Amino acid sequence: MPADDADLIRMFEMRSEQAIAETQTRYGGFCYSIVYRILGNAEDAEECVSDAMLHLWNAIPPAKPKSFRAFLITLTKHIALDRQAQNTAVKRGGGSADISLESLPDVLADADDTALAAEQRMLRAALGQFLSSLPQETRILFIEHYWMMCTVSELAEEHKMGKSAVKMTLLRTRKKLGEYLRKEGLM
Repeated sequence: MPADDADLIRMFEMRSEQAIAETQTRYGGFCYSIVYRILGNAEDAEECVSDAMLHLWNAIPPAKPKSFRAFLITLTKHIALDRQAQNTAVKRGGGSADISLESLPDVLADADDTALAAEQRMLRAALGQFLSSLPQETRILFIEHYWMMCTVSELAEEHKMGKSAVKMTLLRTRKKLGEYLRKEGLM
């Protein structure tokens, strides 16, 4: 019987090597799809997923994630974005992650500016509150596009919607997010 997320965390805490195999079985394909969307290269994607498993092994313990899946996705995405930065530093080209994230320039603070660290924490908390206030379908579309790097075409196909409906939902949600952040004094 496949392990649930709580079991996976316990296996990592007990330093059971089965934790990696179970995580790979349960989430490997999902992590691969996220990384592949960012990098567009199968070999790099496989390497990043392997790196994510190693980082996960080193992170738990001491980390005790509330959501194993979210923890793994975040870890995997950061590894992929680091790889993309390495790859584009050589090529000086742009990536699909930049295209997706540039739609939210006023929302995302510059990670290199340490003076904004507290504001970023407040922003993350506000973003979480905003997302939890959305209808489930809208929240899923928003997260899949801006966090998991799904394209509008992929979202339209997956959710059985027209591309224009997906674009309009994302546009309206971005506008609502901007209004919410202004109301909270974060923009």
